[in-house]
Amino acid sequence: MKHIAWPLSMVVWMGLVAAAQALPPAAELEAGSPVLRRWLSGPPDLLNDIENSQAFPTRLGFGAALLASNGNELQVQVSLQDVVLGGTHLSLSSDYSRSNDSNQQWGASVRYYVAPLGSYFNFAPQVGYRGLLIDGTLRSGTEVGGKLLFALAPRAADISVSQSWVLSEVGDSIGRTVLEFGYSLSPLWRVTAVVELVNSSLRKDTGFGLRIELTSF
Repeated sequence: MKHIAWPLSMVVWMGLVAAAQALPPAAELEAGSPVLRRWLSGPPDLLNDIENSQAFPTRLGFGAALLASNGNELQVQVSLQDVVLGGTHLSLSSDYSRSNDSNQQWGASVRYYVAPLGSYFNFAPQVGYRGLLIDGTLRSGTEVGGKLLFALAPRAADISVSQSWVLSEVGDSIGRTVLEFGYSLSPLWRVTAVVELVNSSLRKDTGFGLRIELTSF
């Protein structure tokens, strides 16, 4: 065994020496890698990045929906979602939709995300104001509720569901349920499928829509 082990150990040693000599010097590695240079000059706080880099993007959206409960009436939509106030868990959102002069909806809200913004799962209570023009009858008032967010792939794919109630100044309160499925097509654009249910004493609406959203601006 000794006669075999000695030559074998020499072969292994020579192989390790040759591999070490083949590696470029540390200076060459650093010069050829911008990422390595950046890490050496200022090591990133990976835990902070994971916790506070948004798992969901701020987005400006344009789209359309079919109101299946109202003869498949076409509704156009524009929205600005989750403009996060720097260094906080607060975000601002607003939207407007219209199918004709007698049926429109608009609103704005503030959300507070309870978990770190980089979390795969988050919950945000929300409060705002909403107006709904339903068959020519206006219902408006404070809107309260909450949103659940599942970031399947941070900034790339997510599912959210929100439930809110418009405390109308006239008439009964109005319930709103919004289910969204978002998927990024590129770092700049994404597409979001939306299902919205509006439950009021005037009419119950179910809408199925699609939005194209700009995520870098």
